[in-house]
Amino acid sequence: MNKIFADRISILFNLSIKRVWNIVLLQISYLITRIIKKPIQWGLPYSISIEPTTSCNLRCPECPSGLRKFSRNTGMLNLELYHKVIDQLGDHLL
Repeated sequence: MNKIFADRISILFNLSIKRVWNIVLLQISYLITRIIKKPIQWGLPYSISIEPTTSCNLRCPECPSGLRKFSRNTGMLNLELYHKVIDQLGDHLL
């Protein structure tokens, strides 16, 4: 329970006007999309997940990496691409 509380406090301290505005834009675009039944997207993602590698030797039956079912080459994420993504989205992410 303390971990959940600490996470919520951490999010509150990291909020900025830019992050709050991004969330507002995403919520408004979601509501408009529901009403007009046509996709509208304003704002940027507030959360991302970056996979640093497509190489894995565990062969988990549910994982695309383990099954070798990726449509891209096996390897490591280029550090420059990682920095580019973070530089573009970092101010909007929670």
